[in-house]
Amino acid sequence: VMKSEIEKAVREMLSEVKDGLNYDNTSLDRAFDDAGLDSLDVATLLLEIQERYGLQINDDDAEKLDTIGKLVDYIAEHQAA
Repeated sequence: VMKSEIEKAVREMLSEVKDGLNYDNTSLDRAFDDAGLDSLDVATLLLEIQERYGLQINDDDAEKLDTIGKLVDYIAEHQAA
């Protein structure tokens, strides 16, 4: 899966988590808390990502995944081939 496709999917999942808010123009390096997501929102997002991409994201990694860009890179690196 191309990074651009992952980015699009992450933005769509973010929108679903936040009841349809649009994240299409949110900067890749904007922190989630700065973008209005609380810890529950992020946990929900990470669960969705794990299910969609068949990933196991451990707590140490999860704490570092605080921007769209970091999530996209992580998924690209860890997704099943």
